[in-house]
Amino acid sequence: MSLKDYIESNEKLSNSSELVFFGGSFNPWHSGHTSCIQLLPKDKALIVAPDHNPFKELVEKKHCDLSDIKSELESSKREAFIYEGFLDQNKKNPTSVWISELKKAFPDKKLSLLIGFDSFASIDRWTNAQSLLSELFSLYVASRMDDPSIKEEQTQRLKEIAPNLNIQFLGGHPHEKLSSTKIREGLD
Repeated sequence: MSLKDYIESNEKLSNSSELVFFGGSFNPWHSGHTSCIQLLPKDKALIVAPDHNPFKELVEKKHCDLSDIKSELESSKREAFIYEGFLDQNKKNPTSVWISELKKAFPDKKLSLLIGFDSFASIDRWTNAQSLLSELFSLYVASRMDDPSIKEEQTQRLKEIAPNLNIQFLGGHPHEKLSSTKIREGLD
């Protein structure tokens, strides 16, 4: 099922004026990811979209266990929807591609991303960053070992690229130092 069809088939998502996407390899999902979703305002319709990082080599899916993600989301008491379709494709999938497709399908919906500070610091270097940022309504940024000078410089840079982009910093959480890569290295 395409992401467009997934949204259309869900009453809450299809009726929401803003959709917030939390994408990532989540390889594996950890308490830092759970903390990020808990920081997002509760009134936001959240879609967790496990995917393959277009900047990294494709990895085995064994560490991205959807049952773990579902279990963590249930225990977090935060309503979120999980779109599994990107994992089934098993290919690199830049965010700009699917956001652009959704913007065409839902021109009146506000499309936003929930990202960690590390992603915020590099989003202007993502594939087709300028068009991606111009199509987004908001970036909701969860702290991850923030650097105040990078925060200020990057905010200014992103506002130059996309003047109407809202950037909301959500604050810190106790699991900012966790890294899926480091966890994975311990598993292998």
